[in-house]
Amino acid sequence: MQTPATSRLFTPWRNPATGAQSFILSERPAPVQKHFYYTNRSMTNDGRLLWVVCMFPPKGGRNAFPVMGVVDFARDEFRLRHDIQPSSQMVDEKNGDIYWFNGPDLWTCGPESGDEPRRVNTFPRELAGRRVPQRMATHTNFTADRKAVNIDTIFGDEMYLGDMPLDGGPARVWQTFNRFYDHALTSPTDPDVIMFAHEFWQEHIDEPFEPATRPYHRLWLIRRGETARPILSAPVSHSGHEWWDADGKHIWYVHYGVGVKRVALATGAEENLWPGHLAHAHSSRDSAFLVADAMGDPHNPSCRVIFKNLRTGREVELVNSPPLAPDLTQCPHLHPHPQFCCNDRCICYTTTIHDRVDLALAPVDKLVEMTE
Repeated sequence: MQTPATSRLFTPWRNPATGAQSFILSERPAPVQKHFYYTNRSMTNDGRLLWVVCMFPPKGGRNAFPVMGVVDFARDEFRLRHDIQPSSQMVDEKNGDIYWFNGPDLWTCGPESGDEPRRVNTFPRELAGRRVPQRMATHTNFTADRKAVNIDTIFGDEMYLGDMPLDGGPARVWQTFNRFYDHALTSPTDPDVIMFAHEFWQEHIDEPFEPATRPYHRLWLIRRGETARPILSAPVSHSGHEWWDADGKHIWYVHYGVGVKRVALATGAEENLWPGHLAHAHSSRDSAFLVADAMGDPHNPSCRVIFKNLRTGREVELVNSPPLAPDLTQCPHLHPHPQFCCNDRCICYTTTIHDRVDLALAPVDKLVEMTE
């Protein structure tokens, strides 16, 4: 089986300032190619399959409905799948199957060229009525028992939080809201717990506000059969981009302008493990390493990605490139969104170092050596 370092589909690139090496996916059937949002790993644990978001925006435009492609390192080929058109997607890291929402329907498909998409479930008509979903799930992910996927569904002014079984059974709504919540993620250890986020600036409000300074409760937790509650003991200034620690006992989040924090759910105690002004971050499963991106302007972002070794406190920059020029082909939400994947052997991120939207992989072992 090929690796990013040996595959004909990838080209090596080194940061001239630090020497950190990445491998850029240079096989390009689509003009825009990026990885999944950082809380959904794009690669299987064995390193064989890498799913890629592929987009075909018009020249001078930014918006395009994505289709999927899959890099198969065993065959050293990149297969484009125009019949997989997700609004939210995830990869089964064990076998490479992909799951996604298309309208109110949950679908799945295997990674082989002959595999056909199969409808898994549909949101109940008695709840949806004739309404079209604004969103089914911000980030699709399995419950800990792998029997369902989460939903944070919006129909009109109603948001339904819960899960949708993989056996075709009816969706289970844990709580209904009339405020804007999103970014739901199921606990990695408890199928009856979901974390989610409140983004009040998405709501229709009349008073002026400044998200960077107004304290609020973004982080929320719900247990099946109970009412949702805030995770932090007190509201904080603008924060976001949260994810579960692999132990299921902690939540990580970025407190903008303050640092990357980890919260103990049992006590509410917080640790600021990476002080600084960072945008998105992700942790290795053993919580020994972090990776983050940083940008001055999220609407026209630079692509700066940094690795931090929490054992030594040392950092190394993977990439630092300016924003894309407005006339170049691009897409919305163009942030690096770095993630650990492939059982933490790789960091996957989106980059613009070649003046286009590319997917990159960086070997973690080399970054660890550089920060020991």
